[in-house]
Amino acid sequence: MKSAIDPDQQGQKPPPSPGARRILEAVWSRLRTIDVRQIGLPIAVVALFVLFSSTSDVFLTARNFQNVSLQAAALALVAFGQAFVILARGLDLSVGSTVAFVSVVTGLVMVDGGVLLGVLAGLAAGLGVGVVNGLVVTRLGVVPFVGTLAMLSIASGAALTLAGGTPIVGLPESFTTLASQRIVGVPLPAIFVIICFGVAFFFLRSTRFGRYIYAIGGNPEAARLSGINVATMTALTYVICSLLAAFGALILTARVASGQPTLGASLALESVAAVVLGGVSLFGGRGSLFGVLMGVVFVSVLGNGLNLLNVRSYTQMIILGTALIAAVALDRRLARRTGD
Repeated sequence: MKSAIDPDQQGQKPPPSPGARRILEAVWSRLRTIDVRQIGLPIAVVALFVLFSSTSDVFLTARNFQNVSLQAAALALVAFGQAFVILARGLDLSVGSTVAFVSVVTGLVMVDGGVLLGVLAGLAAGLGVGVVNGLVVTRLGVVPFVGTLAMLSIASGAALTLAGGTPIVGLPESFTTLASQRIVGVPLPAIFVIICFGVAFFFLRSTRFGRYIYAIGGNPEAARLSGINVATMTALTYVICSLLAAFGALILTARVASGQPTLGASLALESVAAVVLGGVSLFGGRGSLFGVLMGVVFVSVLGNGLNLLNVRSYTQMIILGTALIAAVALDRRLARRTGD
């Protein structure tokens, strides 16, 4: 009796139905469009949580999370500003010294003139640094790396000169306690960061200004030919960056309860690392502020976890620098593969 099953088909799975094939093709097509730069960092953040929670009993406590959010607040503000500059094909290496300069100016004015006058003076100092950076890059034609590196030296020297090399103490308690205040258990600086993130995200994604920034970063010459004032828009990114750095300086100044001429020394590296790790291309025109926020979370959680494990700060700098190199190398490899 002849078998009803063809011997050639024995042991083989039946082909998928047309409906199942279409579903599989749609899923595969969707997976191919996912950028590794968008999903890699969240996976890395989850891995850090798993690693540090298994090696430290303190990591998953509410108090530690509050400390992380407080420590990350200043970095987040600086990184948001850095993202505007980098998206427009720029770079601001002066953010750390800007924080120190603003801290000293705020402290000096606040001791004699009160909280409001001190805050306004600090923001004005940050604004001034941003305006100078913008003019140096756009009007004088100095490349961003050199221009902002020079400003790093200028602002740092100015901070040390104004402070006489020593901290400015005696700040009003009504200002210094702001860093420790909480609303529903959330530190006040963290709430301020969330508000700034929402505003910055809206401007980048939903306004003409944001579209211009991406256009300039993608192709400055094409942006100019399409009618965009490239010089003005680029200068504005440096102003935004320095203003956000000034807000970060106010948070740090309140935390340390003094105007510090050496405050924020590591913020230049950390902010660039957070931006690049967050998927923003160093060559401009690509990336999102949400990715930058994830980059801030990664850098902050990494630093906090290493502190809990008693890893020395010098070793942490090596780890962060290595991560930055790896992120840039991966970005260029993926960019070549996709033709960006």
